[in-house]
Amino acid sequence: MVRILLIRFGSLGDVVLTTPAIRAVRSALPDAYIAMLVGDRSADVISANPHLDETIVFRRDIKGLSEIRRVAALLRERDFDVSIDMQRKFRSSLLAYLSGAALRIGYHRPRGFLCNAKVRDRENKHAVDQNLDLLRPLGIGNHTEADREPEMFLSQEDRDYADRMFQSRGLASRSPIIGIFPGAGWRHRCWPAERFAAIGDLAAERCNARVVIFGGPGEADIVDDVAQKMRTCAVLMKGGMTLRELGAMIEKCDVFLSNDTGPMHISTAVKTTTIALFGPGNHVKFQPIGEKHALIRKDVPCSPCKQFTHKCKDNVCMKLITVDEVWEAVRKRLEE
Repeated sequence: MVRILLIRFGSLGDVVLTTPAIRAVRSALPDAYIAMLVGDRSADVISANPHLDETIVFRRDIKGLSEIRRVAALLRERDFDVSIDMQRKFRSSLLAYLSGAALRIGYHRPRGFLCNAKVRDRENKHAVDQNLDLLRPLGIGNHTEADREPEMFLSQEDRDYADRMFQSRGLASRSPIIGIFPGAGWRHRCWPAERFAAIGDLAAERCNARVVIFGGPGEADIVDDVAQKMRTCAVLMKGGMTLRELGAMIEKCDVFLSNDTGPMHISTAVKTTTIALFGPGNHVKFQPIGEKHALIRKDVPCSPCKQFTHKCKDNVCMKLITVDEVWEAVRKRLEE
């Protein structure tokens, strides 16, 4: 039985976008032992994934070499034959090497010198396709459009939690529900709060929709800002849930409007119609996959820009996105 290690420490959205590759490995090698090494903050995304035999968690906040030593020992105990480094950082490449896997697959750059099966990557392509490309040394290829769609598995307990939360806030009616996620890991990715508020009001007044505003850790101020700028009443969900519980609540929405951030990818993974607003981020690499979703962005010379800098003074790429064009995309999907 072949033993395969997948590695992706990255942020929430990055881990969601590995799920098509996880599914492809399991489909091609149904009897393999497949484990995934993932960062602690994103582990919940794949913790219920039936295509994995094990989730190994890397505690990213622990400084120094102690966590690398601990995880390397765990990996050696499992005697992996193959490692696939989807992170393409020195730490992930090092752990793939320390795992003892004879076949170590990764991109030839950057920092791929510890891999011995290197995949060339010079194209600006979707992250899902980049992850799937890493399976070629195993003879896994020829993926259909359906093969590219991310997925997230939820338990009955996750869905029961979502049902309780929605019922306690009067969201059990037949009215359509629009979820709004106005935050992002980097504030330059955020569409202005007053424009999210305008969309919420239009959805409530013209489509009789209920509006749910979601926020992640440290984003209560953004959620409150949008709610205070609305004329109509919204339901606020300001953290306090697991990622799978968040996914279960997003699954109950008819439409999910979001900045370019992790919960946007969760929305596509739970098959909720998603409208994604992109500015500084690379839309080619991270846009939602699937015909029912929508991408809204403006083609400005500086976008995509270098991520997580503070050099941008006017955030023009987000400010150019108008309420009218976002409302048209929301209206069309709510009416469907």
